[in-house]
Amino acid sequence: MTRFQTTILAVFFLLTQTARAAVTSINSKKSLAIDLPEGFYTVSAAKDGKSFQLQSALLPVTAVIKIYDKGVYKTPEEALKDSFSRMNAQNEIDTFKWRNQDFALSAYSSYMGQMSSAGYAASVTLPEEEGTLLMLIYTEQTQFEPCGEFMLSFIDGLRIDYGSAYEAGPVTSYACPDSEKFIPVTMNIDGKQIKSFMRQSDKEASEYLIDREYNVLKLYANTPVWKDAWIRYYRMVFRDSFKRLNRIAFDIFNELSPDCTDDTDLAQKLLTWTQGMKYEREKTSSDFASLPSIILGGGSDCDSRSMLLSVLLTSMNMDSIMFISSEYSHAVAGFISTHPGHSFKANGKDYLMGETTASGITWGMIAQEHDDQSKWIPVLFH
Repeated sequence: MTRFQTTILAVFFLLTQTARAAVTSINSKKSLAIDLPEGFYTVSAAKDGKSFQLQSALLPVTAVIKIYDKGVYKTPEEALKDSFSRMNAQNEIDTFKWRNQDFALSAYSSYMGQMSSAGYAASVTLPEEEGTLLMLIYTEQTQFEPCGEFMLSFIDGLRIDYGSAYEAGPVTSYACPDSEKFIPVTMNIDGKQIKSFMRQSDKEASEYLIDREYNVLKLYANTPVWKDAWIRYYRMVFRDSFKRLNRIAFDIFNELSPDCTDDTDLAQKLLTWTQGMKYEREKTSSDFASLPSIILGGGSDCDSRSMLLSVLLTSMNMDSIMFISSEYSHAVAGFISTHPGHSFKANGKDYLMGETTASGITWGMIAQEHDDQSKWIPVLFH
């Protein structure tokens, strides 16, 4: 990673004076949003609802978000250069395309009087001619390294339209650009050999995202918001993985669906497939296998398999979810079905449970010792 060394105030309602975070809308359409790391709160907000200053309750990190009307800046790079000029900041700006929009990204340092700060800045042309978004996130110069991945995660949580909720964020897209080369994939599901492909860069990019977000997650250990931080970790992985496996899901569906009686029949074939995968704990600190690596034949355990099912079923237009439990040290998938079976409730819906690590188990079955829903945390992805 050496290359990288109008809104309405009322709809910004989730950034309250209490430290909490979620996928937070910052325009009336709710298509412009940020999946914030937990614990950011509003310090100040302009009356026109186009400028906000946020502070992390966890780390000494400050963020500024500004939206400029169309025509104020010709390009995102110009917006960053203007801000850096007023800050007397040292910087190096890179530009690229993200979501078919011009994007500018920079690390910077600034010295003003007795105060020195360092951080990251990002700017993007908003779709539908809604202007230019500028983001600055910074800390004291001495805290730049320990806060670095946390600040990058903040920027990577940006969404500029509905589709960006299902695609890698701007930081990951910049750090691990999509390769033009593709590699073949062969999967054996329900007695059929299904051929597909993925980008050569997908595995590395997915692992970069997982490693960074796991390092961010560890910051929340023993804090009151550890559950919310855990949910965001999986939400970020889901978002990054969705488009990477979109073609895989398409080819699986095309091959299997003609012989299936309904969605549950198809989902069962996928559940049985995951149950037969090689069980292996990851040797990385995150202990989570990237979904591209699983598809390519690597080992996996309960949470990575449950995530894989959730991504594939969602791609096939099924309402899917994931449940995680610290008490049980386990994870299961869930999806909505008209079939009977054991279900857990989340977001007002009943989800059949899917156990991915025990062979022969069908949807709607769960071990009796894992039956206490109060010990399960639902992870909603959309």
